[in-house]
Amino acid sequence: MLEVQNLSAAYGGVTALWDVSFRVDAGEIVALIGANGAGKTTTLRALSGVLRAAGGSFRFHGDELRGRPSMDIVARGIVHVPEARRLFPEMSVLENLLMGAYPTPKPGRADRLERVFAIFPRLRERQRQVAGTLSGGEQQMAAIGRGLMADPKLLMLDEPSLGLAPLVVEEMFRVVRDINAAGVAVLLVEQNTRHALALARRAYVLEAGRVTLAGPGPELLANPEVRKAYLGL
Repeated sequence: MLEVQNLSAAYGGVTALWDVSFRVDAGEIVALIGANGAGKTTTLRALSGVLRAAGGSFRFHGDELRGRPSMDIVARGIVHVPEARRLFPEMSVLENLLMGAYPTPKPGRADRLERVFAIFPRLRERQRQVAGTLSGGEQQMAAIGRGLMADPKLLMLDEPSLGLAPLVVEEMFRVVRDINAAGVAVLLVEQNTRHALALARRAYVLEAGRVTLAGPGPELLANPEVRKAYLGL
């Protein structure tokens, strides 16, 4: 589905990614893990067109997308839910959700909205509420729901559990599993290494902008280097 080859990216004159290669197959959950500053968020920003890649390529269903504008990438089926949610705080929950549906034909929006409300019943209850007044967990639901309104084939999630209470974290990962079970591939960037590796079919470890380890999620979860570096064991 997604093939990333030798991807590089920079902020100004500072290179943040060096020859990063990985893939996401249809129906998979793939995790990118690593310390702060390893290049995880930069990878998602480059793939969504928010940051222009400096080199390499990324293909989606065989089509080269490097250099395409973000709106084209979304139209192809890749949707990025950014870190820190990035909602429009003065707009209602419903208005935020509908903002995610702009690339889709209007007749399909009502059906997608119902699917989002089925996944997140609390959003139906809060749909008229101003988004900035939601709890952290509810804001994350709204951010993911907004992404789902674009009918993604690949959903890229950046730190969906960040700042959430433990019980809400468990619920958020259950939701990610359910979204994937409904046929949406997921590329997951997550500091909660234990949850991410337990959930992912495959995972890649980024260090200083390079892939240093790769393998099945459970296999990396048992890897002594990963356990020492990211689990404190």
